[in-house]
Amino acid sequence: MKYGLLFSFLAIAIAGVAVRTGSWSWLLLHPAFSFGLVGASYLLSKPEIFGKQPDGSRSTLALLLLLPYLAYVAIVWYVVRLVSRESKADALTDDLILSRRLLAKELPSEVASVVDLTCEFTEPIAKRPGVSYLCFPMLDGLGASSERLRTLAAEIIELPSPVLIHCAQGHGRTGLVAAAVLLVSGKARTAEEAIAMIQSVRPGVELNRMQRSLLEQIE
Repeated sequence: MKYGLLFSFLAIAIAGVAVRTGSWSWLLLHPAFSFGLVGASYLLSKPEIFGKQPDGSRSTLALLLLLPYLAYVAIVWYVVRLVSRESKADALTDDLILSRRLLAKELPSEVASVVDLTCEFTEPIAKRPGVSYLCFPMLDGLGASSERLRTLAAEIIELPSPVLIHCAQGHGRTGLVAAAVLLVSGKARTAEEAIAMIQSVRPGVELNRMQRSLLEQIE
């Protein structure tokens, strides 16, 4: 909800500047509309607004409409990637690896399957030969229903291993889905145990109240 309100407010503010200033400032209506769409996707819990395709690409329409926002998150991601001291990928079990979004050249050679949880990025390693790819777009800070999360975890368990699970930075969404996999596979008995296992190898993982509640329903 907070992301939805934040992006909606930002969209209104940008549009207000465009209307008051006039002239070339009317070009700001595109960023305003872009951030407004993102706000709507969070308020309505609709990651499909981002136009992410099953093959990791994005629809042309979504790209054009969301371009200002997509450029913004790409810049932020690249800056964080350059300054972060966190490992790009960490092995949770023999079958599971948790990571931030990786460039094609960064994919560990042993990975057999990739689970992409982002809706704001396309996937540079989706068509890597010999690597299975599963796209499950989720909004940052949110999740899916407990039923869909349980189904996703079961699908991940059946993928060729090792399986690499990632979102943008490998924290919230990645931690949520990895914990669900631990619960469904029986490698963790409770949500707290699953989260503790994940944080022991990737300390930056932190789940919010909604995400923890989803895990407790699976538990």
